[in-house]
Amino acid sequence: MASLLERLSRWLDESLLGQEEAVREFATAVALALEGRPRPERTKGMILLAGPTGTGKTEMVRLAARHLYGNEAERHLHRFDMAEYQHADSVHRLLGAPGQPALLGEAIDRLNEAAGPQGTAFLLFDEIEKAYADLVTILLSFDAARTTTTDGVTRDLTRLFVVITTNVGAARAADLQHAPYTALRDEVLAQAAKRFRKETLARFDARIVMNRLSYDVQREITRRLLEKEIEVQSQYLVRPIAAAANVLNFLVREGFTHDLGARNLRSTVEKQVGRALLPWSARDDDQEASDRFSRTLHLREDRLNRQLVAVRIADEHRSAPFRDALAGAPQSACSAAA
Repeated sequence: MASLLERLSRWLDESLLGQEEAVREFATAVALALEGRPRPERTKGMILLAGPTGTGKTEMVRLAARHLYGNEAERHLHRFDMAEYQHADSVHRLLGAPGQPALLGEAIDRLNEAAGPQGTAFLLFDEIEKAYADLVTILLSFDAARTTTTDGVTRDLTRLFVVITTNVGAARAADLQHAPYTALRDEVLAQAAKRFRKETLARFDARIVMNRLSYDVQREITRRLLEKEIEVQSQYLVRPIAAAANVLNFLVREGFTHDLGARNLRSTVEKQVGRALLPWSARDDDQEASDRFSRTLHLREDRLNRQLVAVRIADEHRSAPFRDALAGAPQSACSAAA
């Protein structure tokens, strides 16, 4: 039987394209915490996920929770978007005050309840560098077994994976387009050490850097996003949708960036496909009922206006199915979205 490390690595690799090194490090950190020597004086694991925007840092945690907890994943993961805690009053809002409940304390209580006596859960602080400075200092010290929030309550952290993500060093990473992963990793961690201090980074059990997404990887991500969007839109419109091969090329040209990763790809696919199909979502149901299943909406590129359009063609004249139209897309890319 495959080990937890092998199972979790395979699970993450299927969705996080181009992140073999980061996936292996993350899976190793989780497996060591769950199957290695117990550490009653520490959190279950303290993990830093750094690197370029849109490379899958948040998705890594969500996928791990899904693998470990199945249908209960949402109960075992709480995410704080630290962009919402940028001001001084954020300290009291998150950590509480005398007589005032702490959002963080309530989250820890819910996670411990979900985990039970022998289980685990994930506490995620997303984009920590955006938080108020005092909060950053406090949250980066969450490696101990217990913490006392400002409402005076001491809470147990021994069952929690504390995961902190940061985009610190992302701008520098974008400049290292042709550098090997090891050079990128060293540079991002050096930038993080300047921002958070070396002694603070030493608290983490794992300091993981996501790789930038190459053109081939972003193309494969776009192909998957397009396939999913067509499936969802087809169900919504209750009719078949096909795509010409040049649709993928167009979306990659419009969505590819060196610094935004998959984040820009998702918005590009949803916007372009959604806009092309919008005229068909407003058609009169009675007018379309007779030929709804005998006609296919065909997506193609409108080069003059730099957008996608959808036209209706008879089934016998429609293009090849989507998967065949994209048969030329690179299948060897090894990662996915964010």
